[in-house]
Amino acid sequence: MPRLIHLNGPSRVGKSTLARRFADEHPGTLALDPDVLAGLVGGWQADFSGAYAVARGHGQALATRHLREGYDVIVPQLVTSHDRVPGFEEAARAADADYVEVALLVDDEEHVRRLHDKQPSTAVEARIQSLLEDPASDLVDRIRQHLSEYLADRPQTIRLDTTGLDEEASYARLLDVLAA
Repeated sequence: MPRLIHLNGPSRVGKSTLARRFADEHPGTLALDPDVLAGLVGGWQADFSGAYAVARGHGQALATRHLREGYDVIVPQLVTSHDRVPGFEEAARAADADYVEVALLVDDEEHVRRLHDKQPSTAVEARIQSLLEDPASDLVDRIRQHLSEYLADRPQTIRLDTTGLDEEASYARLLDVLAA
Protein backbone atom coordinates (compact mmCIF):
# COMPACT_ATOMS: atom_id res chain seq x y z
CA MET A 1 0.00 0.00 0.00
CA PRO A 2 1.39 3.42 -0.86
CA ARG A 3 2.09 5.80 1.98
CA LEU A 4 2.31 9.48 2.47
CA ILE A 5 5.26 10.19 4.72
CA HIS A 6 4.95 13.57 6.39
CA LEU A 7 8.20 14.91 7.80
CA ASN A 8 7.17 17.48 10.38
CA GLY A 9 9.40 19.56 12.62
CA PRO A 10 10.72 23.03 13.24
CA SER A 11 12.13 25.14 10.44
CA ARG A 12 15.61 24.20 9.28
CA VAL A 13 15.76 20.85 11.09
CA GLY A 14 16.46 18.91 7.85
CA LYS A 15 13.00 17.92 6.62
CA SER A 16 13.56 18.84 2.96
CA THR A 17 17.06 17.38 2.86
CA LEU A 18 15.88 14.02 4.19
CA ALA A 19 12.80 14.03 1.95
CA ARG A 20 14.89 14.59 -1.18
CA ARG A 21 17.31 11.86 -0.16
CA PHE A 22 14.50 9.41 0.56
CA ALA A 23 12.93 10.07 -2.84
CA ASP A 24 16.30 9.74 -4.58
CA GLU A 25 16.79 6.31 -3.01
CA HIS A 26 13.20 5.07 -3.48
CA PRO A 27 12.26 5.11 -7.18
CA GLY A 28 8.80 6.41 -7.91
CA THR A 29 8.56 8.33 -4.62
CA LEU A 30 7.47 11.94 -5.03
CA ALA A 31 9.28 14.46 -2.82
CA LEU A 32 6.60 17.11 -2.58
CA ASP A 33 7.87 20.27 -0.92
CA PRO A 34 5.19 22.96 -0.43
CA ASP A 35 7.92 25.62 -0.09
CA VAL A 36 9.09 24.83 -3.62
CA LEU A 37 5.53 24.93 -4.95
CA ALA A 38 4.89 28.30 -3.26
CA GLY A 39 7.82 29.75 -5.19
CA LEU A 40 6.11 28.73 -8.43
CA VAL A 41 3.04 30.84 -7.69
CA GLY A 42 3.28 34.30 -9.23
CA GLY A 43 3.34 37.10 -6.70
CA TRP A 44 4.65 34.96 -3.84
CA GLN A 45 7.11 37.70 -2.89
CA ALA A 46 4.25 40.12 -2.12
CA ASP A 47 1.87 37.57 -0.56
CA PHE A 48 3.75 34.53 0.64
CA SER A 49 0.88 33.31 2.84
CA GLY A 50 -1.53 33.43 -0.08
CA ALA A 51 0.90 31.69 -2.41
CA TYR A 52 1.60 29.07 0.23
CA ALA A 53 -2.13 28.34 0.64
CA VAL A 54 -2.45 27.86 -3.13
CA ALA A 55 0.67 25.65 -3.16
CA ARG A 56 -0.64 23.45 -0.34
CA GLY A 57 -3.93 22.90 -2.17
CA HIS A 58 -2.18 21.97 -5.41
CA GLY A 59 0.27 19.82 -3.47
CA GLN A 60 -2.53 17.89 -1.79
CA ALA A 61 -4.16 17.20 -5.16
CA LEU A 62 -0.84 16.08 -6.63
CA ALA A 63 -0.14 13.85 -3.63
CA THR A 64 -3.56 12.21 -3.89
CA ARG A 65 -3.04 11.48 -7.57
CA HIS A 66 0.46 10.07 -7.04
CA LEU A 67 -0.71 7.87 -4.16
CA ARG A 68 -3.65 6.58 -6.22
CA GLU A 69 -1.15 5.54 -8.88
CA GLY A 70 0.49 3.33 -6.24
CA TYR A 71 3.54 5.40 -5.37
CA ASP A 72 4.78 6.85 -2.09
CA VAL A 73 4.85 10.59 -1.42
CA ILE A 74 7.14 12.27 1.11
CA VAL A 75 6.22 15.77 2.27
CA PRO A 76 8.56 17.97 4.31
CA GLN A 77 6.18 20.42 5.95
CA LEU A 78 5.91 22.11 9.32
CA VAL A 79 2.43 21.59 10.76
CA THR A 80 1.55 23.11 14.11
CA SER A 81 -1.39 23.58 16.44
CA HIS A 82 -2.74 26.23 14.08
CA ASP A 83 -3.46 23.61 11.42
CA ARG A 84 -6.67 21.78 12.35
CA VAL A 85 -6.09 18.58 10.38
CA PRO A 86 -3.01 18.30 8.22
CA GLY A 87 -4.19 18.54 4.62
CA PHE A 88 -1.76 15.92 3.48
CA GLU A 89 -3.29 13.47 5.94
CA GLU A 90 -6.59 14.10 4.17
CA ALA A 91 -4.87 13.49 0.82
CA ALA A 92 -3.68 10.09 2.05
CA ARG A 93 -7.18 9.18 3.21
CA ALA A 94 -8.66 10.25 -0.14
CA ALA A 95 -6.24 7.89 -1.89
CA ASP A 96 -6.73 4.99 0.55
CA ALA A 97 -3.04 5.25 1.40
CA ASP A 98 -1.23 5.01 4.71
CA TYR A 99 -0.27 8.23 6.46
CA VAL A 100 2.92 8.24 8.51
CA GLU A 101 3.99 11.37 10.36
CA VAL A 102 7.54 11.67 11.62
CA ALA A 103 8.46 14.72 13.71
CA LEU A 104 12.12 15.57 13.32
CA LEU A 105 13.11 17.21 16.59
CA VAL A 106 16.22 18.91 17.90
CA ASP A 107 17.11 20.66 21.15
CA ASP A 108 16.87 24.45 21.26
CA GLU A 109 20.62 25.11 21.24
CA GLU A 110 21.27 22.98 18.19
CA HIS A 111 18.18 24.33 16.47
CA VAL A 112 19.55 27.87 16.76
CA ARG A 113 22.89 26.69 15.35
CA ARG A 114 21.18 24.97 12.41
CA LEU A 115 19.13 28.09 11.72
CA HIS A 116 22.26 30.22 11.52
CA ASP A 117 24.25 27.65 9.51
CA LYS A 118 21.57 27.23 6.83
CA GLN A 119 22.59 28.52 3.42
CA PRO A 120 19.41 29.15 1.41
CA SER A 121 19.53 27.73 -2.10
CA THR A 122 16.37 29.37 -3.47
CA ALA A 123 14.65 32.73 -3.19
CA VAL A 124 11.86 31.13 -1.14
CA GLU A 125 14.37 29.65 1.31
CA ALA A 126 16.08 33.04 1.59
CA ARG A 127 12.73 34.69 2.38
CA ILE A 128 11.92 32.11 5.05
CA GLN A 129 15.44 32.44 6.47
CA SER A 130 15.09 36.21 6.77
CA LEU A 131 11.79 35.83 8.64
CA LEU A 132 13.30 33.29 11.02
CA GLU A 133 16.40 35.39 11.70
CA ASP A 134 14.56 38.68 12.22
CA PRO A 135 15.85 39.88 15.61
CA ALA A 136 12.59 41.76 16.26
CA SER A 137 10.55 38.58 15.84
CA ASP A 138 9.83 35.71 18.19
CA LEU A 139 8.79 33.51 15.26
CA VAL A 140 11.16 30.64 16.10
CA ASP A 141 9.92 30.49 19.69
CA ARG A 142 6.29 30.59 18.54
CA ILE A 143 6.93 27.78 16.04
CA ARG A 144 8.48 25.63 18.76
CA GLN A 145 5.57 26.29 21.13
CA HIS A 146 2.89 25.64 18.52
CA LEU A 147 4.63 22.47 17.35
CA SER A 148 4.84 21.23 20.95
CA GLU A 149 1.11 21.86 21.43
CA TYR A 150 0.34 20.07 18.17
CA LEU A 151 2.46 17.03 19.01
CA ALA A 152 0.86 16.75 22.45
CA ASP A 153 -2.39 15.85 20.65
CA ARG A 154 -0.72 13.48 18.16
CA PRO A 155 0.37 10.32 19.99
CA GLN A 156 0.60 8.40 16.70
CA THR A 157 3.31 10.75 15.40
CA ILE A 158 6.77 9.19 15.47
CA ARG A 159 9.22 11.45 17.28
CA LEU A 160 12.75 11.35 15.93
CA ASP A 161 15.31 13.34 17.92
CA THR A 162 18.10 14.44 15.59
CA THR A 163 20.08 16.39 18.20
CA GLY A 164 23.77 15.72 17.68
CA LEU A 165 23.17 13.76 14.48
CA ASP A 166 24.52 14.61 11.07
CA GLU A 167 22.52 14.04 7.89
CA GLU A 168 23.74 10.46 7.49
CA ALA A 169 22.78 9.41 11.02
CA SER A 170 19.44 11.25 10.84
CA TYR A 171 18.63 9.52 7.56
CA ALA A 172 19.57 6.11 8.96
CA ARG A 173 17.23 6.66 11.91
CA LEU A 174 14.46 7.81 9.58
CA LEU A 175 14.82 4.63 7.55
CA ASP A 176 14.69 2.59 10.76
CA VAL A 177 11.45 4.16 11.99
CA LEU A 178 9.84 3.85 8.57
CA ALA A 179 10.75 0.17 8.37
CA ALA A 180 9.20 -0.61 11.76
